[in-house]
Order: sequence, then C-alpha cells, then structure tokens
Amino acid sequence: MCTICSLTIEFAVEHPQSLAVAVATRQAIDIGLLPEPDPTVEIDMARSRHDAVVQLTTMQQRLEQVLSTSRLMALPNFYVLMIESRTWGYFSPTRGGFDVNANPSPPRIEADEDGIRDSVIVISQAVAAEISTGRLPFTTAMSDGLAIIDAPGLSESVIRAAFTTSYPVDEFSAFVCTEVA
Repeated sequence: MCTICSLTIEFAVEHPQSLAVAVATRQAIDIGLLPEPDPTVEIDMARSRHDAVVQLTTMQQRLEQVLSTSRLMALPNFYVLMIESRTWGYFSPTRGGFDVNANPSPPRIEADEDGIRDSVIVISQAVAAEISTGRLPFTTAMSDGLAIIDAPGLSESVIRAAFTTSYPVDEFSAFVCTEVA
C-alpha cells in the first residue's frame, strides 16, 4: 500500500491559493494548454477522490524513482492538495521512499505563534494528470499558476527542484536511473 492510499484524510482545511489554481486551470483549458473534460462523463465526488489518489500515488512513485536517496531525504515533509476533490496527500520522506505509515495532523496553512507552518503544493487533478504523463512540464505549471508551492524558507526551492527534476521540460522516460546510495 502506498503513502497516499493508506491515508483517509478528510481535513477541514482550505488553502487560500485554491481559487487561483482553479481559475488558472480553467484558463489553461480554454486556451488549449489542458484538455477539455469530457462533457458526457459525470464525475461524482467518490470518483474524483479516487482519481486524486491515483494522481497522488503516481506523483509519489515518480519522485521515489527519480530522486536519489540523498535528494529524497533532503525534502521536507509536505502536503499536496488536489483542488477538485479537496483530497490531501502527505509526503514524508524516508530512506526507503515516502512513509507508508504516515498519520499526519491537518496542515498548518497559517504560521503559528512560533512562525511554523507546513509546506503545501496546491494543484488540480487535471494539471497533475498532464504533468504525470510528461505532457506538461512542472516548471510550466508553476509559471502559469497551475501549481503553487506554498512553503516556508528554503523548503519551497527544495520541493520545486525535486518536482522539476522528476518532471523536466523535455519528455521523460518511464524508465529512470538514480545514483547508487
């Protein structure tokens, strides 16, 4: 079982950048950067959550395949919010990949009295699907506001570098090589 699939998280937490990502996603569909959803297929919340879990699992596996153990361990714990279904994923790196027994608290979107908050990627399932298949580079998604990394300090650049490496500008292979650690 994967990190995401084992979680039954239903946080009552909204991220303030969700609307911005939703608007950017709709605009990307309108200009043809993203495919138009099939209007004949009605997707209920259960199906949407299932699709989100599939996307989160795909992202998890790609990061684990591409990143060396040292790069994976350099990542902070972070959350991913899939905006359509409000499905949250939690990524906690370990030497063997992301923690499959993670049991996180709800994400801290606002800094607490000590200035501590969690790292969050806000993205739509439509965008994640295009990134995961290599049709949309992560850097393009970031520059077009289709994905937002909201993270304190250096965490933002570390997470960005991990996703940029895993989902590069040029097409990528499903077969990857990593350094031996």
